[in-house]
Amino acid sequence: MRFLLTLVLSLALLASAQAQNIFHPDIIKLARATESLFPFGVASGDPEPNSVVLWSKVFPAVLTDTVKVQWVIATDTTLKNVVGGGELVAESTSAFTVQVNQQGLQPSTTYFYCFFTDTDSSAIGRTKTASVNNENLSFAVASCANYQMGYFNAYGHIAKRNDIDAVIFLGDYIYEYGTRTTALRPHIPNTEILSLEDYRSRYAQNRLDSNLLEAHRLHPFITIWDDHEFANNSYSDGAQNHQSDEDDWEKRKAIGRKAFFEWIPIRRQPNTTKLYRSLRYGNMAELFMIDGRVEGRNTPLADFTDSLRFDTARTMLGATQRKWLLDGMAKSDAHWRVLVNDVMFAPMDLGKIAGDRRYNMDAWDGYEGDRGRILDIVEQDTVRNLVVITGDIHTSWGIDIVRNPMDRKKYNRKTGKGVVGSEFVTPSISSPNLDEMRGKLAAKLAVPYLKGLRSNRHLHFLNTMDHGYTLLKLTEEEAKCTWVFMRTVKKPSLKTKPFRSLAFPHNGGGLERRNP
Repeated sequence: MRFLLTLVLSLALLASAQAQNIFHPDIIKLARATESLFPFGVASGDPEPNSVVLWSKVFPAVLTDTVKVQWVIATDTTLKNVVGGGELVAESTSAFTVQVNQQGLQPSTTYFYCFFTDTDSSAIGRTKTASVNNENLSFAVASCANYQMGYFNAYGHIAKRNDIDAVIFLGDYIYEYGTRTTALRPHIPNTEILSLEDYRSRYAQNRLDSNLLEAHRLHPFITIWDDHEFANNSYSDGAQNHQSDEDDWEKRKAIGRKAFFEWIPIRRQPNTTKLYRSLRYGNMAELFMIDGRVEGRNTPLADFTDSLRFDTARTMLGATQRKWLLDGMAKSDAHWRVLVNDVMFAPMDLGKIAGDRRYNMDAWDGYEGDRGRILDIVEQDTVRNLVVITGDIHTSWGIDIVRNPMDRKKYNRKTGKGVVGSEFVTPSISSPNLDEMRGKLAAKLAVPYLKGLRSNRHLHFLNTMDHGYTLLKLTEEEAKCTWVFMRTVKKPSLKTKPFRSLAFPHNGGGLERRNP
């Protein structure tokens, strides 16, 4: 009898130890408190006309077990008109992720889906396939969701929308930092994340947020990473926030990739860890999702006066990804070419007060060679249809894309001469804005200062103080961006502030004001 009790206790301790190798103990407690096998909800992503990726994650009573999971997808909310489904096995090696590329669907159609086991079922998710015709499109665009710095109110606002085709997320889905003294909500774990258990737990904490749960449940996501899915200001061979005593960078990078692919519904290519890919929405738009961080980015320069800034051998994308992007953009016959991008693409002068950081070397300003090659493609084309959507900098910008804003012979702000595209920078979900980092006075003064610089004549709009997301609408006539600003991130609230809208006329001039 004593042997049997010892064996049972040993197995229980082993299961507990292995469970903690998957998630932090505090995450286990929170997940168990939901009394659901599917505490992290459901999600969908990367919609195509006839398929979409469906996702969930099981949380079994014993985390060392494999779990058989079934799914069903239907055209009605009661899941009676079933059009697909099946069974798969969730395993501990993927932290019990279940992900399936559901085929055999109809274009531009709303579907409802669910995962279930013998004892429990997930919430019912809603998703939508891509169009094949020249239909108008609408996307919510978001980035930079720092859990500890504020509430995910913007996700809640997105969840309630019934007028979007998908959510495009531009990176910084999680942050690697430990809990700060200014935190509104403590991180789990409260230290900087380094191990696979750490990264999984940080994603899990975000996904237990009710607003993010609903956004994922109700809309397909098209997602790229930026730096904080790994470490701040990351590049191929390292990161600003990775030190030599934090183990090997290649190991940390692999952990970051693995955790991302476990948690994000994404159409993966077999036997590769590549992020970059494209999606087509009929004739209206082709989206090019890039990896501007760990695929091939060279070490950022420390000073904008460094002559290596203009060295065409330096790269942000890496040779293979760059060729894929340039070939794809050159061949695309879509009405709009959309670059789904992490860091600011347009040249931007931050002024003398920025010192040796007058131009941001972590952005495309630090990689003139790759940016120049993209501009070569779009300048050669007779159709002006490039839209760049950007996150990263926790502020909102509307910018004409021109090679040299100072060249008055080639660029005219009023007529739009020389403009080849537009860049719309989305605000952060909750990551600190300029006012939260430098104070309200500095944030207010920065707007007229930056817009007043002659080198920034292409800058039409700048907001340094508000959180939220953008709404990108693509039609035959124009690409319209509306900045949706939340009233606060300091407490739960879905109230908004007045919006702002700009539009880039198809094959026309520069940005123009529009009513939101």
